[in-house]
Order: sequence, then C-alpha cells, then structure tokens
Amino acid sequence: MSELESVRQALAQAVEQAAGAAELARLLVDYQARLDEAARTEADALTRAKAAEARLKAVERQAAQLAKNLAEQRYQTEVAQWKLESVQSSRWSQLGDAIQTKNPGTVARTLKAPVKKRPAPKRSDFTPDPVVPEATVPAVAPDPRGPGVSTPLAESFVVPKGPLVRPYLTVAAIVDRQTEALMRYEWRQVTNFGPENWQTMLEEHQPHVLFVESVRPGPRQGNGGRWLEALEGQSRALRDLVEACKKRGVKTVFWHSSGSVGKAFPAAELFEYVLATTEARAREWRSALRHDRVGVLPHTVQPRVHNQIPALDGRSPAEIRTLGLVDGEWQPLIGQSSTDKSTYDDVLTAYRQPALVIAGVDADPRVIAEIEACGTPVLRLTGTKPPETLDGAAPHPHLAWRATTAVTPFLDPIMDTIGVPSVRNDAVVSAIATVASARELDHLVTQLARQHRRPEQLVIVADGLDAGLVEKSLQPLGVDTVVRSTGPLTRGAALDRALRLADGDYIAVFDPRDLYGEHYLADALRHFASTDADIVGKASCYIKVAGATLLRQPGTEHRFLAEVAGGTLLARRQPLQDLGFADITDDWDEVLMRQARADSIRVYSADRYSYVCVRAIAEGRLFGSATLEGYVPAESLALL
Repeated sequence: MSELESVRQALAQAVEQAAGAAELARLLVDYQARLDEAARTEADALTRAKAAEARLKAVERQAAQLAKNLAEQRYQTEVAQWKLESVQSSRWSQLGDAIQTKNPGTVARTLKAPVKKRPAPKRSDFTPDPVVPEATVPAVAPDPRGPGVSTPLAESFVVPKGPLVRPYLTVAAIVDRQTEALMRYEWRQVTNFGPENWQTMLEEHQPHVLFVESVRPGPRQGNGGRWLEALEGQSRALRDLVEACKKRGVKTVFWHSSGSVGKAFPAAELFEYVLATTEARAREWRSALRHDRVGVLPHTVQPRVHNQIPALDGRSPAEIRTLGLVDGEWQPLIGQSSTDKSTYDDVLTAYRQPALVIAGVDADPRVIAEIEACGTPVLRLTGTKPPETLDGAAPHPHLAWRATTAVTPFLDPIMDTIGVPSVRNDAVVSAIATVASARELDHLVTQLARQHRRPEQLVIVADGLDAGLVEKSLQPLGVDTVVRSTGPLTRGAALDRALRLADGDYIAVFDPRDLYGEHYLADALRHFASTDADIVGKASCYIKVAGATLLRQPGTEHRFLAEVAGGTLLARRQPLQDLGFADITDDWDEVLMRQARADSIRVYSADRYSYVCVRAIAEGRLFGSATLEGYVPAESLALL
C-alpha cells in the first residue's frame, strides 16, 4: 500500500507539474502576442518620429538658407553704403565744396589734406546651400522580440581610481606592488621615495604613519627596489628614516607579510609596532621582541581591484591555469615568475581570464584568495597531481568570493592601537517595503529575520493594516522601525513615502512577495566597496511562476547596465531620493531606471543568487527576456 501511495503521489505531482508547465506555456504564448502588438505599436511610433525628424531637418535647412540670404542682403547694403561714403569723402567732392565757399585758403587746405577711407566690406565666405526637399521616411518593421538588455555603460575590468576610505590619513609606505594595490584605496599613500630623498618626502607630505613591509627581491618589489639593501641591514637608510619619523611623532609600523621571523627581525625591531599575518606568528614576534606591541593583519583582498567585474575579453571557457607545485614542476600564474615584467595591473586582469585555476599544495594562499575574489574557481590540490576529472571538484565561485575578506575592517583596530584616528562610514542601511495584507507582512518579517546582515532601520507603509499590530510583528527583528498605516496607494507611491521617511546611508527595497537568501543584503553591500555605482541590483535573477523557475536576462551579471529588477534595489540614499518612485503599481522600477539613465546614474548588476522573484501569473516585462530553467526549488536558489 505504501508503494501504491507513493506512486499516486508521484503521479499527482507529475500532473501538477504538467499543468503548471501547460499554464506557463499558455501565458508565454499570450505574452508573446502582447509583445507582437506592442512591437507593431512601437514601430508605428518610430515611423512617425522619424518622419517628424525628417520634417524638422528640412525646416532647419530652409531656415539656414533664409539666414544666408539675409546675410548676403546685408552685405550688398553695406557695399552700397561704402560706395556712397567713398564718393562723399573723395578729394574731388571736397574740392567742389571748397570752391563753392569762394575761400582760397579752404581750397588749398582741401588739396593738401589726405583722403581717409575705411576698407571695403568683404563677402561672407560661405555660399548658400540649396534647399533640399523633404525626404520620404521608410516604415519601421515591427520587432516581436522581448525587451533585451540595455547597452552597458562599461563592462570590462579596469583598475579604478579612488575614492579613499580614509582621505584624511597620509601614509608613507615601503611595500611591494601587491600590497600597494591592497592599500591604495585605504588612505593617501606615498610610495615614490627612496633612501636618497626621504627627507624631502617627510617635508612635503608630512605623513601620519610610516608603513613598511618585509619586501623581498623579485618582480613585485615596490618603491623601485630602492629599499631592499636597507631592509636587509646593508645600510642605515631605514634606521635613519624610522628615527626621523619618531622625532616628528610619525607612527612607525612594520608588517611581516612573508618570510622567516629571524630574517625580518633586524628591520622589525626598529619600529614601534609590528604586525604579523596570523596569531601564531604574532606570538613568535612577541617572544622575539619581548614586548606586546604586536598585532595581526592577515592576508586579505581589496574589493576595488579584487572583484568579479570581468576582463575585457571575458573568460576563456577551455583555459585552465596552474599555480604552485603540480606534477613535480612549479607552475606560475602570470606575474609570479622571477623574470616576469608584467605590472600588477596585468596580473589583476589575468586573474579574470581562466575558467579554472589549479593550485598546488604550496601555492601562495594570498594569491589564491585574490583569484577567488575575482570570481575564478580554484581547485586546491591535496597532493602533487590533479584528479582524473575536474567535474564538481572546485567550489562554487560565488561562495568562494563570499568567503574572502576585505582589508578595510582589519585596519580599524590597528589604527586605534597605534593611536591614529580611524573614521569611516559604517554604512547604515534602511530597508523599505509596502505591505497590503497580514500574509505579506509575515512573509516580509521571515525574509528580514533570516538576513545575516540585518538593516539598522525598517520603514514600512501598510495598506489597511493597523500600525500597532504591524509594529508588534516587527519587534522580533530588533531593528528601529517606522510604520505608516495608510489607505489605498499604488506600490510606487507607498515606496516613495517610505523612502522619504528613511534616513540610512543606503536604501534597500524589499518586496513582500519575493524570497531573499540569508546573505542577500550582505552580498549586495559588498558591491559598493568594489564599484562606484549609486544603485546595485540584479538584472539577472530567478523567477518562480506557475510551478516553474525561469532565469531572467542570463549573461548580465557583474556589469554596469541600464536597469535592474525593482525587488533587488540597494541604493545610496541621496541619489535615490532625488529620483523618487513613480505613482504607479506596475513597472515603477522601469520608470525609475529610465530616469536614472537620463540623470547618468551608475547602475551595477550583481550576481543572480540569494533572490527569487515570486509571481502568481506571468505578466509584465520581467518575463520578456527570461528562459525556462526547469523545476528548480526556489528556496535552494534563494539560499545560495
């Protein structure tokens, strides 16, 4: 009986799925018909617009012709006036007037006086253009395809400039090129100095901190390699620099990033503070230095350069690179060999090109973290040979990216320890939403409660719900809440009201119908550290409708685009308040994105994960560029 019951359940589920697929197919056919009608309407509008544009151009040409004719007429008038003045000012005309006076002296003076004439006017250099008759505009053919992705503002990786996390802080740094890129956005960094001109550097830049790394010879040595001898104790240049900094009150910090403690000890003992990469190494340094002014600065990444923005040519699907000791041979990635002359910017681009990187057991963990932060899958070997098959061997690149840590928060306690102020924006987030039923309210609370990084403020506009009951439902979240109970409002108008009540640095729009993974908000916030976008969202996302799951706009991840889905909006507050939300229920986000394009506001499309758009029926522009992904559980997609 149990087997029969399971068969019945399987059949019922299959029938339900088939019915859902049939309904989805019907809805897609209906949507395609509406797309065809919209395409015809759009084609007619484009035809009329082009005809109007052609008429406008003809009128402009006629106006130009009239202006040129007028200029010619003015020229002819000026020539006639000049001729008249020439006749009047000629010597014979003046002599005639003098003779009529019957005064010999006047006649003599007239004969001796020079004749003054102004230069003749010149014809305009241009010639009139012929009047072109109005051209016939061909009709625009209808395009039945669904709305596609707008042209990206920029879609390839380039090493960015600024802004700085701590613009008030100046740091004189002796570091390698890898660390220079890691720290260049954390403070105002000065590296162009050596043993011959450090005194001038101190006078001109007046740094607050001297930050020195245990730099080793090689292709990544910093400061032009001018400090290598001093770091190895072969000259007094480093000792003199540290002593001069101490006299000026400049804090001195030494970071032991690699190598042995014994080799770095002579240089490290000169400094007030020493940093190690792990707590175990910090204990070694405390024992060697016999003081506790030792902290930890682990190997981390810089989101401004280590991010998932693709390289110019994208990834090569078949390219696999190796790093470290594999099959008994050392396999360097680009920029790792001792003879490589490429810049670190080239290395950052190379991180984004292969489809997979195989890392040996002795591969540099710092390089591995940077590669994973760039969204490239890394297969870490436990032995000296790669496995027979690579299917499923590497972790998901999105999860590997999420596991990497940025350098910014690690520097805050270090600055506090050495006595240098560290003030930066803590990124307060206000979540806004509008709910129209108790069911939507409960669902919204569930999605917010599961967030690994919760917003500091929640602003809800409730349609027809008692404000007291809404506030009571929100108490378990433990965040500051603002609730406004109103009558019927469009979704856009309600969100706009919530937006005006929010006061966080960032505004996150939550749709009470959709699913949000626990890392949704934390992942979205990280993209503001890696881009200069004002709005972050998802152009590519999963849609759950009629029992099936669709993927909207595949191939639009990690790019600057012109639009993202409204339920995924996370924006800086001031630009979003300047835009506002339109007073409509459907496609309010489309109006917002159109206004953002008009105002040249940067919009970044992040990954597809941690969010599922849930709709009862297939309607609206969300489905115009969606592809059927099969019956994938939406909950598992949201939690990735």
